[in-house]
Amino acid sequence: MTDLLNVVLPTFIVILIGYLWGKIKKPDMTAIVEMVFYIGLPAIAFTSVIDKKIVLLDASKIWASALIIMFGCGLTAWLVFKIMRQKHSGLYMPILIMNTVNIPFPIIFLVYGAEGLFAATLFYIPNMLALYSIGIYLASGKPWKDSLKDVLRVPALYAAVAGLVVNFGNITVPELIVKPLSFIGLMVIPLVLLIAGYNLSTVRLKSLPTPLLASFLRLGVGLALGFLAVGMFNLTGILKAVVILDSAMPAAVNTAMLATKYKNEAELVSSVVFITTIASLAIIPFLLNMLA
Repeated sequence: MTDLLNVVLPTFIVILIGYLWGKIKKPDMTAIVEMVFYIGLPAIAFTSVIDKKIVLLDASKIWASALIIMFGCGLTAWLVFKIMRQKHSGLYMPILIMNTVNIPFPIIFLVYGAEGLFAATLFYIPNMLALYSIGIYLASGKPWKDSLKDVLRVPALYAAVAGLVVNFGNITVPELIVKPLSFIGLMVIPLVLLIAGYNLSTVRLKSLPTPLLASFLRLGVGLALGFLAVGMFNLTGILKAVVILDSAMPAAVNTAMLATKYKNEAELVSSVVFITTIASLAIIPFLLNMLA
């Protein structure tokens, strides 16, 4: 248990620092967020994908698992809200789309090393596509063609695809390119944690019953679907661990930003992000201990 805490607590301590920084200083994070979005995430997406030999079958299983978890959570939420005669639109976002960067990247890297980060990056790809397509569609009500334009503006998508091409094509990338990108990638993990903490500092909780239900749908149903997916695809070892961990991750922080931007149930979405992030303090050590 001490070893697990030594892995998990540093992550949440950095989030706490970002949270306190946001509460006390209220800084303008625009430049930092853009630096991570346009430079850091593409760098780590590219380097983590080219490091390990990709077995297409394994990658397909991870992508399929991610889709099953996300859309299974969404379908369950739709059924639950229909039975309860509740109408929601923005609230589906934090249920479908889990945090696959800020929290899992550093924890998975610390526990499972580069191989784990590689698997986490593969899981991140369909999640990112869902966030910037379905997420924007749910938040804004935009036609899918307009949502597609937002997807095509995400640099990490192109970096991940480039990494896949390099990997599948057995292309050797010069160290002169890889080393600077690896250095840049090192900054991503602490910065995304600080950003996550800062974003949480702006959250206001609203009427707990509905956010608590949505949080259970994200964490509880997500974890159940994670176990279902690894069983369906016979995933083992690190791939199994990454899928299960990602399935029970808190709601993506960016869903709160999208809900705020498009004025669609912003307080409810932010409440779910906050509750699931706090709950993950207990869930992640439990899962790591179970998967050890």
